Amino acid sequence: MPDVVTVREAVQRAKADGFPISEYTLRQWIRAGVIPVRKAGPKYLLYYPNLVRYLRCEDGADNKPATVAAVHGIRRINL
Repeated sequence: MPDVVTVREAVQRAKADGFPISEYTLRQWIRAGVIPVRKAGPKYLLYYPNLVRYLRCEDGADNKPATVAAVHGIRRINL
């Protein structure tokens, strides 16, 4: 099996390997920069062992959730 795969192939392979992730979740991780990818035309290509390392937390620590900037309260808009 090739190690460089598309997002859809990565999800299918991950499910076969016992990692039940969705395509939506993987795409969110890609957008957050958690999983490194290369864009080839309209497709994203990723190195499958990087995904497995992330899912197994092989860096020795828990994976940190992606941070989303939140707006607190109401801000004034000067016209």
